[in-house]
Amino acid sequence: MTDRVIAIDYDRCTGCRICELACSIFNHGESNPVKARIRIVKIGEETESLFFPVVCMKCGEPACKAVCPMGAISDDRATGARRIDEDKCIACSACVYACPFGAIAVDRLAGRSFTCSHCEGDPACVEFCPTGTVQYLEGEEVSMRLGRSALERHLNSVSREEVLHKE
Repeated sequence: MTDRVIAIDYDRCTGCRICELACSIFNHGESNPVKARIRIVKIGEETESLFFPVVCMKCGEPACKAVCPMGAISDDRATGARRIDEDKCIACSACVYACPFGAIAVDRLAGRSFTCSHCEGDPACVEFCPTGTVQYLEGEEVSMRLGRSALERHLNSVSREEVLHKE
């Protein structure tokens, strides 16, 4: 099984929503952000807005999978993505409420839930993101980047002298 994940560099997101359009076109053949498996959440007013891309975080103990009454959620061995079996899903929304990140949605017309499929191993959101906010990386690399980022935040919060002369 691959250990690739969709990683987000939140500092780079401008809120252009191109990732949502690319995703909906790839997965549904139409430009419709409501059907995107990645969502841009906007926080704040026009001049002071922050944008947060939301996508499946591949939880170690996925609540969505645990609450699905039909056993419709599994892991795709080829891409590492979470999969929702359309033939088993009854669109009950249990997975939607269980996901702590809001990365699952229900298509009421189709009668099924959906989440990021990694576009069969070649995510459209990554390909079309103009700022490099959305990346498709090996899980190990993401862990290293997160560790480095945590260290940088810590070092920025203390002075250089405190770090070098700490006893």
